[in-house]
Amino acid sequence: MEIFVEKQPNCLATLRATVPSEVVKGKLEKLAGEYRKAAKLPGFRPGKAPLAVVARKYKDSIAEEAAKTLLREAVDKAAKDNNLSVLNAFDLKHGEVSGSADLDLAVQLTLEPEFTLPDINALDLEVPEEVVTDSHVEGNIKMLLERLAEFSDIKDRPLQMGDYAVLDYDAAVDGRPLGEVCPEVPSTMKGGEGLWLVMAEDSLWPGFCAGLAGAAEGDERVVEVTAPEDFGVEALRGRKILHNVKVRGIKAKQLPELTEEVAQKVAGRSAQELRDTLRERLVASAAEQTERKKRAAIMEHLVKTVEFEVPASMVMGEARRVVKEIVEAEQMRGLSDEELLSKKDEIFGHAQMGAQFRVKADFILTRVARGEKIEVTREELAEHIARLAQRLNMPMDKLVKQLIKREALGSVEGDVLRDKALDFLASKVKVKQPEAKA
Repeated sequence: MEIFVEKQPNCLATLRATVPSEVVKGKLEKLAGEYRKAAKLPGFRPGKAPLAVVARKYKDSIAEEAAKTLLREAVDKAAKDNNLSVLNAFDLKHGEVSGSADLDLAVQLTLEPEFTLPDINALDLEVPEEVVTDSHVEGNIKMLLERLAEFSDIKDRPLQMGDYAVLDYDAAVDGRPLGEVCPEVPSTMKGGEGLWLVMAEDSLWPGFCAGLAGAAEGDERVVEVTAPEDFGVEALRGRKILHNVKVRGIKAKQLPELTEEVAQKVAGRSAQELRDTLRERLVASAAEQTERKKRAAIMEHLVKTVEFEVPASMVMGEARRVVKEIVEAEQMRGLSDEELLSKKDEIFGHAQMGAQFRVKADFILTRVARGEKIEVTREELAEHIARLAQRLNMPMDKLVKQLIKREALGSVEGDVLRDKALDFLASKVKVKQPEAKA
């Protein structure tokens, strides 16, 4: 078999092969024999039909299968002889598969990118350690105590930031109620009576609470705001929104102290046990965050510094997947189909950037795993599939059957392998301890 491989940009190559007629003939006869074993033809018992009859009956199917088999053999030989890693083959073209003449094959190949990794042990990367302080613990305690918060009326002063305002208000755009202009906005933005609002810069609209500061109970004010340019509803971006507001009441929130009685009420344990438990959880979470930063740092460094092309087809496939994730997330935020359509170029641009990074990172991790002889054990694969089944709320045996049916077990194993490679890389990143305070 004569084989010629012509490499092209973007990880592509064209393979051309000429298969001698005697090899083609032998392959056709072998396949006809295999077809004969299962063939059911009128007048013959199964497996007893003459070979020539079977060859004529299934001529096209046998020829196509022979061409594909010979192609696989040609690709395997080309990969071995030229030290290539072939990711896939597509656009097969061939002449007549008769066995009476040599067979010419031509196919496009997607090749694994060629690149050189830096010395991982020589990389000098570090990330700051996530540290848990007493203020973090107290902040979490405060969130627990929120459920026991009490509110008291303020009569002796006007509204100020940090208060809770009880308001009647409406909202209008160009003289029309906001609810008519944009029915999809949250109901609190449309207005109402007796609505509670914490006085903070980011409450309701930027600048809304600032326009109420200093108002006393019973006061009425007109507050105009401008919708942010990144607001979720595009039709409102940059537009003026007018509010007629009446202050019905001013309230202050008071949290109880963490006494033994309160600790038992909110957590069923002593105050010290509660603090210790919260600290343990925060320390564990901080350690996870530090590990995530190590993994992100090493991948950002390698993707940025290791230069190579990645297959456009793989980037496009990953981009489609990312687009689907972005669209689902935007739909959950309440964006309509029309708004999503208007943002399609922006969404696809973000998806392509993310896809380029992910595909390149996968090649780097695969190369690291190969170089460090990292492998996936059956136990590790089973544990990963079990966690995946739990996330999908599906029995593990059912998920395994689906993966086998879709021929996706190899892909799942690849995910586990790359994750192990990323763990190895992250272990090379140093953690910078916080400086001691004087």
